[in-house]
Amino acid sequence: MTEPLSLSKFLALWVPSLALTAVAPDARLPLGERFLVDLWGLPVPIVTCILGAIGVIAARPFTRRSEAALGLPLRLLVSAIMLIVVELWIIESRPGWLFAFVVAVGLGFSGYSLLELFGQQIKDFISRVFTGASGTIKGPGKE
Repeated sequence: MTEPLSLSKFLALWVPSLALTAVAPDARLPLGERFLVDLWGLPVPIVTCILGAIGVIAARPFTRRSEAALGLPLRLLVSAIMLIVVELWIIESRPGWLFAFVVAVGLGFSGYSLLELFGQQIKDFISRVFTGASGTIKGPGKE
């Protein structure tokens, strides 16, 4: 049969537990918010940033074949752009660990395709601007 705890034994166990929970991070915080490192006044979720970098780097060997024709310097440049984009997104929006890792893998895998798409959209936009401007300069009815 167990005997009841004395007040001194109860307090010997309870006070350290209470002290630990008072200084431990709030369990309701998302994981990305628990491990913030202050860099020049900017709170950076360090674990999430590390997972994002691992996701991009791990996915780079599985890129499309059209990217392989770029050569090593341009492939490294695309990787650097994707790392910067992922890290800035993580610092700005503070996603959860799993979501950040999955998005980083996706960007690492298809980053070059996204850059191609973005470049094509900019090219189309500039073409439309110049076409509209040249039509305005010529004036109505002048061909």
